[in-house]
Amino acid sequence: MSEVAEAAIVNILLADYASADSASKLNIIGGGITIVGLAATGSTSPFALVVTVTLPPTHYNAECSVEVLLEDSAGEIVSVPGPTAEPQLMRIGHSVTFDEPTFQGMTVPRRTMRARKQWVLQFAAGLPLSIGQKYAWRVRIDGDTNDRWIEEFFVPGPAPGVVLG
Repeated sequence: MSEVAEAAIVNILLADYASADSASKLNIIGGGITIVGLAATGSTSPFALVVTVTLPPTHYNAECSVEVLLEDSAGEIVSVPGPTAEPQLMRIGHSVTFDEPTFQGMTVPRRTMRARKQWVLQFAAGLPLSIGQKYAWRVRIDGDTNDRWIEEFFVPGPAPGVVLG
C-alpha cells in the first residue's frame, strides 16, 4: 500500500443533495441515505455523493491518484450508458496534490491542520441501475483500497401492486 493510502482517512456520504461553496464548506440535504429510490424515468432518484480524503500534516504536498468507483454486489465495476449510448465504467479519477491548508485573514499555527480534498458528485438525473440490487461506492488511492473506503446503498423496487410511470 502506498504511503499516502496508508495515512489517508476517507469519508463517503450519500445525500439527496449536496454542494460545496467557494470556501469548500459542504451544504447537504438528506445526508446519510442508504436507499436511493426510483424515478418514473426508470433511473434512480437524483442523489449526490460526497467523498473526502484527509492526510496528516506530514503528508503536505503529497501527490496521488484518487478513484471513485461504483461496484455491484459482486464487486464488479458498474457500466452505464455513456454520451453515445456505449457502456462506460462508472469510474471517476483525479490526480491530487494535498496542499497545506491556508486560512486567509486568520492566524493558525503552521502544520496544525490536516490536508483535505473533497468532491461532490451530483447525479441530478439519477443513474440507470437495476432495482432490488445493492451497490457500493469505493475509493481507491494509488490503486489501493480497503473495506473502510466503501459506502453501500440499495435500489428498491416498487411495493407490490404499485406501477411506476
